Amino acid sequence: MFAATRRLLPSVLALLLAAGPLAAAEQLVDGSFETQKSSGDLRKDGKGPDWYESRDDGEGAKLLMLSKKPVAGNATQKAMLKAHPDLNTYLSQRLPKPIAVAATLRYDICVKEILADDNRSAFCFLGGVKDKQGGPNSTGAERFVFLGCENAATPGKMNLFAREGANDWAKRTLVAKDLDLSKWYTVVVEVNVPEGFYAVRIEGLTKPFELESFFTKGKTPGQLTHLSFATWNDGAGTFYVDNVSLAGN
Repeated sequence: MFAATRRLLPSVLALLLAAGPLAAAEQLVDGSFETQKSSGDLRKDGKGPDWYESRDDGEGAKLLMLSKKPVAGNATQKAMLKAHPDLNTYLSQRLPKPIAVAATLRYDICVKEILADDNRSAFCFLGGVKDKQGGPNSTGAERFVFLGCENAATPGKMNLFAREGANDWAKRTLVAKDLDLSKWYTVVVEVNVPEGFYAVRIEGLTKPFELESFFTKGKTPGQLTHLSFATWNDGAGTFYVDNVSLAGN
């Protein structure tokens, strides 16, 4: 696995402790998806803290589904985002209050396939919303954390990558190499908002890998208000998400 510390990142834990006893409170609801009754329920926006399909790309919304079947040893309910070469879907949740100091995000992910055309998908974004179209994290200016997966050179394997700063797709940063497709991994993301950095590790496999936040026109989001997972028409893949938590201030 490729994971190396590259910068001195101020401790996220120290930031949380400095912010006060309530700083590390859980920000998400139903991270296990167990209260969802159906795919329609998962997609519906209740206008409060809840999961919903945020891209509103017509038929693309139906690519977000509630999976109740066992997947790679996980028999609990989970979210499924399905690949389509022409459509987009986002699984999002708005936070009860903006995060402006530090946060720790954890999520379980199992990637079934990544379409070879663009060789990128299974995106995770922590950021916000700045325009009235496309929903949260739909444009570069809205993204702070920018993670995704790609097929590795070895069949049946994938890489976890990040887009840092203003780097384009060709300069994406490899965070972990040769992970297995159709296997569950727990990704942990520690965010330092004021410094514009975050660290990523795969629990039990890699050490924290420090990354610069994504930005466009020299600006990165100054506060985080939405979490999103996505598959795109030019970044299509089928993957599952479960056990999502986000503590922060």
